[in-house]
Amino acid sequence: MNKNTLIALTLVILISYSCNKYDDGPAFSLRTKKGRLVGEWKLDKVISQGQTQSLDSDYDTIWEFERDGDFEQSMEYGSYSYGYNGEWEFDDNGEELEIQINGEGTITFEINRLTNNELWLEMGSTEYEFEKN
Repeated sequence: MNKNTLIALTLVILISYSCNKYDDGPAFSLRTKKGRLVGEWKLDKVISQGQTQSLDSDYDTIWEFERDGDFEQSMEYGSYSYGYNGEWEFDDNGEELEIQINGEGTITFEINRLTNNELWLEMGSTEYEFEKN
């Protein structure tokens, strides 16, 4: 092998190894984690201690992440709705997501999957699966 081929092969291996940051993928993405996270997400599934919780069809939870770090959570149940504002940021080398609600406190989630259309978070023994809205 010539020197350039060896260097190129080494770079490909290093890049491939470092791209799989989250347990459930993706293995590689051309978009930054911030670029994938920004937008509106709808809670699709909650899994607590291995059991999938059914979500009432009249109940919607939407999380919106803004590029500037602003966060908004809105919940609707029938004709009743409420929401929270706060800020978000990545922590622990981008493997965790911290959300601060109205200066009240910070909630930290482990990111298991972050694609253009899927966001899977875990806190304790509960997993939250979101789909891009």
